[in-house]
Amino acid sequence: METWYYWAENQEFGPVTKLDLYKLYKANVIAGYSFVRAKDSDTWLAYKELRIRRSDFTWDELNGPKSDERELNGPKSNGRELNGPKSNDKEINGDRLRANDDQQSSTSDAASKQGPNDHPKGIWNDVSPHPWRRYFARWVDISIYANLIFSPLLAKFTPADLNKYSEQLSLLELIAILIIVPVIFFGVVAIVNTALIGAFGTTVGKCLLGIKVLGKDNRGLTIQSTAKREALVYIKGFALGLPVLSLIAQMYGYFDLTMDKQTLWDKELNTTIAHRTNNSLQFWIGLIVIGVYLYFSQSPYSPYIAWL
Repeated sequence: METWYYWAENQEFGPVTKLDLYKLYKANVIAGYSFVRAKDSDTWLAYKELRIRRSDFTWDELNGPKSDERELNGPKSNGRELNGPKSNDKEINGDRLRANDDQQSSTSDAASKQGPNDHPKGIWNDVSPHPWRRYFARWVDISIYANLIFSPLLAKFTPADLNKYSEQLSLLELIAILIIVPVIFFGVVAIVNTALIGAFGTTVGKCLLGIKVLGKDNRGLTIQSTAKREALVYIKGFALGLPVLSLIAQMYGYFDLTMDKQTLWDKELNTTIAHRTNNSLQFWIGLIVIGVYLYFSQSPYSPYIAWL
């Protein structure tokens, strides 16, 4: 049987079978971009290159072999042992009612422990990595901030004026602007995001695309935790917005998310990213709002990528 090794949490695990790899993938232990290699090979491949499908396995392989009927029912008993003494119907019904009461009591206790930021099961229970969904959420936020900041500043200048001023700049001055402006801008992004999440628990992009950042107790982050996380995103995710370095840092963030299923800042703060269950209404509302915003935005902006 062909066996494989896989890479997770910065170390190699194995050997495992293809069935084991599939189960690890479904359990979100590895992702599509996680590295795997055959036992007799030194070449690492992305898990998705193996093209493993559910149809590759039988029901028994996925769910375990059917239990033997004798093991399931236990040793054969004689009629008296099998049927046992006749139970009183009232006792049986009483036991069932008590079981139902216990179940309802435990359910109500669990519900009473839920905080104001907890969400119904099935709505925010998707914690698998969604890099592109998180990218577009960040892109929406950055685009809004960029338009609010730069549009008023550039509104009094025509494109001809901007070209004229840029031609008058020396190379050193141009490099200084290209470094200083992104560093300041992405610092402002971190501050605004902290304020919005502290006040409303989310940002516009996260709200539209169904993303929520949760702490250790699966509740919304405090303002202090949000500020620390945004600072780490600014430093490790954006590399302070420095040209070239920022793109490299964001690529590493993407690989961390797809292979280890968690970014460095989320791992350091032990935060969880929960996603609202996908539905067509959410998709179309998000698409329409983003389209309307882009249509009426006053200045085009090419956003940086950030795997929030």
